[in-house]
Amino acid sequence: APCRSRMWTSIKGLVARSIGSWAQESGRPKRKRRRRSDRRRAGQGDGQAQSSGVPSETAESEAAKKIRALEDLEKACTDIMLPLIPVVDEDDPRVVLLRGKKVRLHMHTEYDIQRKSYLKADPKAKLLVVAKRQGLHRLTLNPVHTPYFILASPSIYSDSKVQDCIKPYLDTKAPVQLYVAEDETLTKIRGFRRSAENRLFIYSKLGVKPETELSPPILVLCDVMNSCNLGAIARTALNLGITSILLTTTSFGTLNDTALRTSTYALLECSIAVTNDLVSSVKRLRERGIATYCGENAKAGAVQPISPARNSRWALVVGNEMEGVPSKVINAVENLVTLKFIFTSRLQFVYSWR
Repeated sequence: APCRSRMWTSIKGLVARSIGSWAQESGRPKRKRRRRSDRRRAGQGDGQAQSSGVPSETAESEAAKKIRALEDLEKACTDIMLPLIPVVDEDDPRVVLLRGKKVRLHMHTEYDIQRKSYLKADPKAKLLVVAKRQGLHRLTLNPVHTPYFILASPSIYSDSKVQDCIKPYLDTKAPVQLYVAEDETLTKIRGFRRSAENRLFIYSKLGVKPETELSPPILVLCDVMNSCNLGAIARTALNLGITSILLTTTSFGTLNDTALRTSTYALLECSIAVTNDLVSSVKRLRERGIATYCGENAKAGAVQPISPARNSRWALVVGNEMEGVPSKVINAVENLVTLKFIFTSRLQFVYSWR
């Protein structure tokens, strides 16, 4: 190791000498390296110049850019009949809750303060970011889920369909704040670029209902750990006509922005309830006259294949990705059902619903 370090030192010196000789031959002045003390002294001088009240050229140029951006934003919103609030600074604290993880590190304290203030008003709610026109439309279909504020580009607000979805939220006791920003500012706030038709972001509350208010059929998700799996299951359930979902606390913790995007915002159309004791919840479902089923494999004792139900008064329990449904929950349900596997080869198989 010492021999190797001496070798690299000699190589660095040789390269430095060759560069210096080339600079002298070409007539270029040799670059003088500044000492650390000189750099520190120069930085103190800049600070003294700024503290003396003399604005720097950089500060003046930034202020001029913001003024021009504000003027351009006002011109773009002249024909929009909505109470829009312009945003020209990506570090505006009013929209800090919409910033992505990688671009909010310098504003993390402000982010936590505002998020805790919303959770204090409704501790059971889930705070999520809804995007796209599709998300806004599905948000209006369920009054339990409500938006707090919206940030979008002028082209989004000029859409008549978007205005029709927003106007009901302006006639409430606490009207929704509508912020507007240019495309570049939106990109800096979120940390990634969206297409022009999708530059719409809504900070909203995903409301939670009591489990007694869930109407069958009900999908029960027991300790689902992956957010993408949760979103995909909710999307499939909604397409099959299931709009009531009962989550355990673990599954509810998995519900985040990723799950919402994976579900194509189908979760916004569903009524969601959370339970701390799934066994007791299953017993209460049975008391309401709802037939309870548990989807498991043959190893757990499930031999009855899934078949069409005679009516919609049923609840299906789906378990964890690795361990499945706990044994105590299996003992609480009435029926165990499974998907019948028909193996066609060693690598391929198909599902049979017969």
